[in-house]
Amino acid sequence: MSDTTNESVQAIERTLVGVETILSRMSAGTFRSCEVCGADIDDELLVADPMRSSCVEHPPLSAD
Repeated sequence: MSDTTNESVQAIERTLVGVETILSRMSAGTFRSCEVCGADIDDELLVADPMRSSCVEHPPLSAD
């Protein structure tokens, strides 16, 4: 597999894990709640990043 293909597969796998996490959080009723403090995550943040799991006070960790 070429490096570009491998990188693409890894990106798709990360996205799939993110979607699975969102679905689990939705099922648990915690999708809109910050995983750090439990506060509501603003709609604007979720629109900008639907995979976000933290409020404005707790910026997400870099994926890098």
